[in-house]
Amino acid sequence: MVDFLKAFPFVTMEDYKWKLSVPMIRLMAIDNTHINYLSEKQVAMKNTKVVDGNDEKSIKNDFGMVVLGSDHKDGESGLESD
Repeated sequence: MVDFLKAFPFVTMEDYKWKLSVPMIRLMAIDNTHINYLSEKQVAMKNTKVVDGNDEKSIKNDFGMVVLGSDHKDGESGLESD
Protein backbone atom coordinates (compact mmCIF):
# COMPACT_ATOMS: atom_id res chain seq x y z
CA MET A 1 0.00 0.00 0.00
CA VAL A 2 2.73 2.45 0.89
CA ASP A 3 4.64 1.76 -2.34
CA PHE A 4 1.46 2.33 -4.33
CA LEU A 5 0.81 5.64 -2.58
CA LYS A 6 4.40 6.74 -3.21
CA ALA A 7 4.09 5.90 -6.90
CA PHE A 8 0.75 7.72 -7.20
CA PRO A 9 0.92 10.82 -4.98
CA PHE A 10 -2.42 12.11 -6.30
CA VAL A 11 -4.23 9.17 -4.64
CA THR A 12 -5.13 9.81 -1.04
CA MET A 13 -5.25 7.17 1.68
CA GLU A 14 -9.06 7.40 1.78
CA ASP A 15 -9.29 6.95 -2.01
CA TYR A 16 -7.04 3.92 -1.80
CA LYS A 17 -9.06 2.33 0.99
CA TRP A 18 -12.61 3.10 -0.09
CA LYS A 19 -12.84 4.30 -3.71
CA LEU A 20 -10.44 2.09 -5.68
CA SER A 21 -11.25 -1.54 -6.39
CA VAL A 22 -8.63 -4.28 -6.31
CA PRO A 23 -8.61 -4.72 -10.13
CA MET A 24 -8.23 -0.95 -10.53
CA ILE A 25 -5.26 -0.89 -8.17
CA ARG A 26 -3.60 -3.82 -9.98
CA LEU A 27 -4.15 -2.14 -13.33
CA MET A 28 -2.61 1.10 -12.06
CA ALA A 29 0.37 -0.79 -10.61
CA ILE A 30 1.39 -2.24 -14.00
CA ASP A 31 4.29 -0.26 -15.42
CA ASN A 32 3.61 0.47 -19.09
CA THR A 33 6.32 3.07 -19.56
CA HIS A 34 9.02 0.74 -20.89
CA ILE A 35 8.92 0.62 -24.68
CA ASN A 36 11.24 -1.63 -26.65
CA TYR A 37 11.87 -0.22 -30.10
CA LEU A 38 12.88 -2.61 -32.87
CA SER A 39 15.94 -1.94 -34.99
CA GLU A 40 15.62 -1.54 -38.76
CA LYS A 41 16.88 -5.09 -39.23
CA GLN A 42 14.33 -6.50 -36.79
CA VAL A 43 11.50 -4.60 -38.51
CA ALA A 44 12.59 -5.94 -41.90
CA MET A 45 12.73 -9.50 -40.55
CA LYS A 46 9.30 -9.16 -38.96
CA ASN A 47 7.70 -7.86 -42.16
CA THR A 48 9.11 -10.54 -44.48
CA LYS A 49 7.04 -13.50 -45.60
CA VAL A 50 8.48 -16.89 -46.49
CA VAL A 51 7.30 -18.00 -49.93
CA ASP A 52 8.29 -21.31 -51.40
CA GLY A 53 8.58 -20.68 -55.14
CA ASN A 54 8.59 -24.38 -55.96
CA ASP A 55 5.10 -25.01 -54.62
CA GLU A 56 2.55 -22.93 -56.54
CA LYS A 57 -0.20 -23.80 -54.04
CA SER A 58 1.69 -22.08 -51.22
CA ILE A 59 1.21 -18.59 -52.65
CA LYS A 60 -2.17 -17.27 -51.43
CA ASN A 61 -3.74 -13.83 -51.39
CA ASP A 62 -5.33 -12.15 -48.35
CA PHE A 63 -8.57 -14.09 -48.86
CA GLY A 64 -6.83 -17.47 -48.75
CA MET A 65 -7.24 -18.12 -52.47
CA VAL A 66 -4.32 -19.62 -54.37
CA VAL A 67 -2.58 -17.13 -56.67
CA LEU A 68 -1.89 -18.79 -59.99
CA GLY A 69 1.10 -18.05 -62.15
CA SER A 70 1.05 -17.24 -65.86
CA ASP A 71 1.21 -20.91 -66.84
CA HIS A 72 -2.29 -21.90 -65.65
CA LYS A 73 -5.02 -23.08 -68.01
CA ASP A 74 -7.88 -20.73 -68.94
CA GLY A 75 -10.58 -22.90 -67.35
CA GLU A 76 -9.00 -23.01 -63.86
CA SER A 77 -10.54 -20.83 -61.16
CA GLY A 78 -7.66 -20.71 -58.69
CA LEU A 79 -9.70 -22.13 -55.81
CA GLU A 80 -8.40 -25.10 -53.90
CA SER A 81 -10.49 -28.26 -53.91
CA ASP A 82 -9.76 -29.89 -50.55
